[in-house]
Amino acid sequence: MTSPKRSGHPPLVSTDLPVEQLTQSAPVPLQERLRLAFAGLPGVQLGPSFVCVPGTRAGHLAPTVAHGPLEAFLAGTEFGHLHPPYDGSVHLMLPGPVAGRVVADGWGEPAQPPGSVLVYGPRDDEEAETVRELVLASYRFACGDDVPAPEGAAAPDGGDAARIVSAM
Repeated sequence: MTSPKRSGHPPLVSTDLPVEQLTQSAPVPLQERLRLAFAGLPGVQLGPSFVCVPGTRAGHLAPTVAHGPLEAFLAGTEFGHLHPPYDGSVHLMLPGPVAGRVVADGWGEPAQPPGSVLVYGPRDDEEAETVRELVLASYRFACGDDVPAPEGAAAPDGGDAARIVSAM
C-alpha cells in the first residue's frame, strides 16, 4: 500500500516555540483515539512531556524496550506526544525516510529537535487511522525496529503498522 496524501490545505501553525497547530484542530474524540493508540502500545506509559507545554500527553517507552537510536527520542524515552486538546496535533520522532514522506504527503512539517515531525491533527476517522499508523511507526523506531515490516504484518494492537512505513 502507499501512503495517502492529506487532502486540502495545511493548517496554520505557529512560528514561535512552542509550535502549535492553530487551525483545523482535531476533534476531541479523535484525539482520544490517538491517546489510546499511545497507551495501548506494549511498554508505553503515558505521562507529561519532558519537552512540551502542560497538558501534553507523552508516550514514554520502558527502558527495557527502548532499543532505538538516540534520534528516536525527544527526551529520555519520550518518542512522541499528543498536544493539548485545543491543538490536537502530534509530535513524533520518525526515521528519516518516513519523516520525509510525511512532509511530502502533507501530513505534517519538520519540527524541533531535528528529525522530528509535527503531524497535523486528524480531521476525520480516515485521517485518525493514518496518524495512528504514524504513531506506530514512531514506536517501532523507538523500539529499535525501524526496518519496514512485511506487508500486512500485525501491529501490537492488531492494526497494520506496515501500511505507512512500508511505502516509505
